[in-house]
Amino acid sequence: MSILVELPVELYNRAAFADFKPVADFDLGTARAMAWMSQLAYETAHPDKIAAVCDLLGLRRPRILASAPAAGLPLLQTRGIFVEGHGATILAFAGTDPLVPANWFTDFDVKVSPDNVHRGFEGAAAAVKDQVRDALAGRSERALLIAGHSLGAALAAVTADRGLLDLGLRATAIYGFGMPRAGGEEFSRRYNDTLGATTYRLMHGADIVASVPPSGLGFRHVGRLMRCARATHFTGAPLADCTDDPPFAASLVAGLRQGLLDLFAGRLQPTFRDDTLGRLSGFLAPPIADHLPDRYCHALDWISSVGSERSPD
Repeated sequence: MSILVELPVELYNRAAFADFKPVADFDLGTARAMAWMSQLAYETAHPDKIAAVCDLLGLRRPRILASAPAAGLPLLQTRGIFVEGHGATILAFAGTDPLVPANWFTDFDVKVSPDNVHRGFEGAAAAVKDQVRDALAGRSERALLIAGHSLGAALAAVTADRGLLDLGLRATAIYGFGMPRAGGEEFSRRYNDTLGATTYRLMHGADIVASVPPSGLGFRHVGRLMRCARATHFTGAPLADCTDDPPFAASLVAGLRQGLLDLFAGRLQPTFRDDTLGRLSGFLAPPIADHLPDRYCHALDWISSVGSERSPD
């Protein structure tokens, strides 16, 4: 992965797992931990950094998941991490790195497979399925949480679905941040019947990735949606029922309108990284800026570090 999606070690929240619970029900403390794990999955080029962050977070047995280099088409580059700790096994997938063409090939391979799954996502998940199976076979913690941001969120859903169908292994909970639609109507119906109630799809602001691929192309969302406004905090609980929101066209128009208003008013997008890349991200349009993984981490970092929730700032 590249510096566009990585964070310095000092920016990782040492209290990320302070309120973590390895449970199936939605929990804000667990959501925060999974957001930070989704960020850590972008660091697979730096195993020493992953080990250092895992030490900070009280996690053990970090293992990098990486697809083999492809000799031809389709290009694939699937990355993820597998860790244990705090009573759970955690599998987190990296999302799209703007500087990795293989990730774009995966995202834009928008045909539906014979199993009614987004073909690019299905191929990317399949590229590491043997590594995932082997890692899970040797785990010591039975609770299994799967997470990811962006493309990684779609891979989390596809992996959870295949784990249940092929291995009879049901994930305890799935957390997706800025998750795109992962399959067609048949896939969505099957997934929601089995895993939808424990799949939590979080959307920050006008995140455009959460609205693609468009429903007009036959794709449908999975899981229960939870939203928060730009630069605010996730609170409460996700929707009780699974939904296909947000619609693509309305999200795009609203995000671009806000971007124009901010441009003419001379406002930068809120940013919570204090390094150079973080400050530069303030110039991004809202539909893109709202999608960045650090925005999701910030939107959950108001959870207290002493085991009880406090009011967000």
